Amino acid sequence: MRFVVIQGNVGGTYLQERRQMTDLMQRRARLEAHVKRIVVVLAIWLIPVAVRPQAQNPASRTLANSQASPEVVLGERLARAYEKQAGLGNTPELAGISGYISSVGSRVANAAPSRLQYHFVFDPNPAFKSAFALAGGYIVVAAGLLAIAQTEDELANALAHEIEHVELGQVSSRVSELAKHKEIKNLEVKEFFPGYTKEEELACDLNGQKLAEKAGYSPAGMLTLLETFKALRKGEPEEPSEKHPTLSERIVQAESLARTSVQKQTPLRLP
Repeated sequence: MRFVVIQGNVGGTYLQERRQMTDLMQRRARLEAHVKRIVVVLAIWLIPVAVRPQAQNPASRTLANSQASPEVVLGERLARAYEKQAGLGNTPELAGISGYISSVGSRVANAAPSRLQYHFVFDPNPAFKSAFALAGGYIVVAAGLLAIAQTEDELANALAHEIEHVELGQVSSRVSELAKHKEIKNLEVKEFFPGYTKEEELACDLNGQKLAEKAGYSPAGMLTLLETFKALRKGEPEEPSEKHPTLSERIVQAESLARTSVQKQTPLRLP
């Protein structure tokens, strides 16, 4: 939205710029306080936890039967490996958060055309501020992302982005490419960490917004979440790249659907 100056004098412009700067600084302060509160709570939860498999996580169940696709079998194996590698523990609080993420993710996934059964693995590491997709519909979601998201719609859009990596065949393409160099049974979790191309990431943003909206969430959640990430950079400039989209580029794309949506966002409802 363009800011209209009623009186075009230098003093008025200066005061307006000062107000905008003050508003930005106050927003950053609120965001940082929000992140710190959740990080502290998560840290307290994690202190007494004995390391053991997550009892209620689908990735801890018996491997898929012989009728499951090779990618589903691969995804479950990798999810199990990630749990073991990260030393994921379990408490009633963490199980509650995991269940909440799965409920939001399943609602979004049910609106996807493939009807693939998705599984969501919660990593309570607050330093990890992202999520990533494994093969076969397994999505890892980290506590750092929850610390940044302020609404359920933002979480839904983030999960929709990861789901679209699977729905658009990007994860399958990666598996096929990796399989040219090693057997599928030897693939590792770290090979799914790197991001995708600029075009693929932007496609997941846009299609993720549409998927979240189809599931009943506001597509504005994508925009506000990206704006939060940008605000937390505290003005640090982004280098344009032909390989990966900048936050500014992602925000510009997200604005179109966000501005036309009448769906209101609801607060994050962590148990």
